[in-house]
Amino acid sequence: MRAAKHREFEEDFLRTASKVDDFMKFLTEMGKSKMEKKKPSAGKDTDAKVEINYSAAVTDDNFMVLARSLYFARKTKMSSRKVNVRSNMNQMSFMRQIDASHEERIKAREERIRVASNYRRLGNFEYRNRNFEKAIEHYTKGLQYIPDSPVLYTNRSLCYIKKREFKRALLDLDFVIMNLDGRCLRAWLYRAGTLKRMNDEAGYQECIDSARRLNHGEEEYIEYFIKQSRTDL
Repeated sequence: MRAAKHREFEEDFLRTASKVDDFMKFLTEMGKSKMEKKKPSAGKDTDAKVEINYSAAVTDDNFMVLARSLYFARKTKMSSRKVNVRSNMNQMSFMRQIDASHEERIKAREERIRVASNYRRLGNFEYRNRNFEKAIEHYTKGLQYIPDSPVLYTNRSLCYIKKREFKRALLDLDFVIMNLDGRCLRAWLYRAGTLKRMNDEAGYQECIDSARRLNHGEEEYIEYFIKQSRTDL
């Protein structure tokens, strides 16, 4: 059984006629015929071109192609110009997009805020009617327009708390505290109420302490929330 099973391991091409030579001669003849069609005939060409033996330097240890025909080099130059033109056009369109004025960006964000606020109102309406799943859908759609809204995240977390999906509620509340607003009072209080229902007394007390420390002027509301959360949250 032969040691090499794949044809790419064979080296018979080193001992046989080069197919590269045949192919290059064929291309050269094609190029000559095209040039003869373009130029008027002026008798026989006395300056016969010397044929190049492309495989003259091919040995057992050296069989790499280190140069290419000028014919292909010319084609590559022309194609590179086309690529450069296309890339320049892409750069121009990209620059037009990022050169939008400050006023246009503000106007676009105001429009997104308006749409997100509408979804928030729809979510609040469904929440009051205890359609918590529908409310979650509206809050989620609003976040697609304004993904950095603490209000939408905390409202959605409250729906999850009502559905007793406490771990999912904590994901929204932790995202608000860690990424959007570390002082968000409602996020800390909702988190405290969630941990209370998960029987995590240490976590509950830690959240209440953080809410008081970060919101000194809201002590009255915090006490009101603690009383209400025992039954309402």
